[in-house]
Amino acid sequence: MTTDESASIENLWQEIEELVLGLAQLSRSEIPSQKFYSELLDRAVRGMSALGCILWVPDSSGVLVVQQSLGLNPESNSEVPLSEEERAQHRLLIQEALQENQPATLAPRTGLSEKHQGKNPFAENLILCPVKIENHPETNTGILEVIHHPPKSFAAQDGYLRFISALCEIADDFCQHKQLQKLQEMETLWEEFESFSEHIHLHLNSQKTAYILANEGRILINCDRVSVLQRTGNTYRLVAASGVDAIERRSESVQRLEKLAGRIQSLNRPYWVMEADQKYPPQIAEPLHAYLDLSSSRSFMIFPLRHLTEEQEIESDDLKQQKRSATDILTVGVLVVEQFHETDHNDTLLERALAVSRHGGTALFNALQFESFPFFPLLKYWSHSPTRKKQLTWRNIITSVLILGLITAGLILTPANFSIEGSGTLQPIEQQNIFATSNGIVDQIFVHQGEQVQADSTLITLRDSELDLELSRVRGEIQTGTKRLAVIQAARLELTATDAKALLQANRLTAEEEELNVRLKSLGEQLDLLKKQQEALTLKSPLAGEVLTWDFEEKLLTRPVQRGQRLLTVANLKGPWILNMQIPDSEIGHILEAQRESPTPLNVSFLLLTDLDQTYQGTIEKIASTAEPGEDGIPTVQITVKLDHESIKGLRPGASVLPEVDCGTRSLGYVWLRRLIETVQRDVLFF
Repeated sequence: MTTDESASIENLWQEIEELVLGLAQLSRSEIPSQKFYSELLDRAVRGMSALGCILWVPDSSGVLVVQQSLGLNPESNSEVPLSEEERAQHRLLIQEALQENQPATLAPRTGLSEKHQGKNPFAENLILCPVKIENHPETNTGILEVIHHPPKSFAAQDGYLRFISALCEIADDFCQHKQLQKLQEMETLWEEFESFSEHIHLHLNSQKTAYILANEGRILINCDRVSVLQRTGNTYRLVAASGVDAIERRSESVQRLEKLAGRIQSLNRPYWVMEADQKYPPQIAEPLHAYLDLSSSRSFMIFPLRHLTEEQEIESDDLKQQKRSATDILTVGVLVVEQFHETDHNDTLLERALAVSRHGGTALFNALQFESFPFFPLLKYWSHSPTRKKQLTWRNIITSVLILGLITAGLILTPANFSIEGSGTLQPIEQQNIFATSNGIVDQIFVHQGEQVQADSTLITLRDSELDLELSRVRGEIQTGTKRLAVIQAARLELTATDAKALLQANRLTAEEEELNVRLKSLGEQLDLLKKQQEALTLKSPLAGEVLTWDFEEKLLTRPVQRGQRLLTVANLKGPWILNMQIPDSEIGHILEAQRESPTPLNVSFLLLTDLDQTYQGTIEKIASTAEPGEDGIPTVQITVKLDHESIKGLRPGASVLPEVDCGTRSLGYVWLRRLIETVQRDVLFF
């Protein structure tokens, strides 16, 4: 070997060593997986001056797919295409190499061994080496295939194989390094979650729990802001936000966020990841854009705060509906996660936010349940009272029992007025709705809102194009038939009865005349019916009174209406009025019992919401015998209250009132603790 050849070989090995060491350094850096395997293929091609390099990875079904390639790919080479048999032999060769899990070099038209069926179909040499793939469930799941020219010696071929094996071993180190980093991140995350869990469940104060959830949840999720909204009925109220000591209730952004949370939660979704430029249903899009305009948030996620319950394995449709209702009841609020800059919603951020919402929902539910206990303020004061820590004596015990007995006797023996509250509206008795009698277009409106009308006075006229066309047709046919009848009658007068031909013509004209008479009679009846239908298009007032409907001219004039559609309302405001009162079905028993014991109708006192300073009186006139679901789904019973409308100032149809039914007297303790007593009877004693 000459000095120049020796120097060339030394330079080659030095270059290969630099390639291997450089890849080893990259494996310890924070390089993405795709970039690392690209470098692996590039260094394999450069170190061997190879024609191409391919990384094969089996998918979930076990089929080998190309994850990355560099240079020549013989299967997709259009200049020297492979036959289907050669392609199958090549894929079988890769599969066998994956199963053998050993580096191998193959000459053209050869296989791994005699017992293997896969062959190298190319005219070049192949090197097949197993390589570890990050985030793949198997240990060695990939095969690195290198296509290169046949080497000049066996030693060179062995050197190539050792070079590729070294690169694949570095890939194994890279995967181990990445796995170690993930384990370290998981350990750090576990410590953070453990600290967060301890703090969030530390207090039973809902306000403190909400602020811990907002501030420490923001750090754990690694976002810009976290807000906590507490549910009250069907609305949501902002109670805490990260980095904010107090919530400004009058802030426009706070009100818009509360409105947005209510709209989103009404759709009953597990969570929402929302962007400003995405399309959403109209009921969400409007409040979303209104809030984002004020908050400057680029995107945000919203999660329900729920108390977790045990789920059933097999569920029917009824059970699913019951669970949905139970979940809706156990939803205590929502968690809003906001970002003020562009960022990708990766799985880590979503998983952390979901975990925070699960812990926060349970903690907030427990705090609210604790605060909902009867006499919670008194028990809280007693738990911190210094007298609780004093040593009890018989004198103190007897004194306490006597005081408790006196209080109990006072609550039982002291009479108090017992009344049942409800809701209601004032309505005039003489009130009629005007409905469209047919499909058509509103042609004319003769009245305005607040105008006094007389009975049978015209209010609205409708126009039906099809009816007008039918009238014109019938009238035209009547006119044509009448003229034809006159012609027939004149022709009959001109005929002589002596001529046989004239007699035959007279009989024919007589028959035609009778047919026309029948036809004209039928058309006359049709015309009368059409005229009645046309008269029905004129809507008249059924009573004397005042038009109540607001701004109906703009909504109805020249607009199409459907038969049975309510157009306006007329009421006699000077006549008698009633109070339509709604009482929950659970309360009606007290009223019925009081009504049976009272010889006279029960008195009802009520306040107008427009005049809370004046109390008005009425008496129950009628109680409905059935209960019907109200607007909120709770069964209610309708009660009609008779009243003196002349004594009420500012009467308006539909005015809301706060009524109370006087049910006599009961003990003071029952009046004060009725809700608690009924709850115990229903949920504890079951009667």
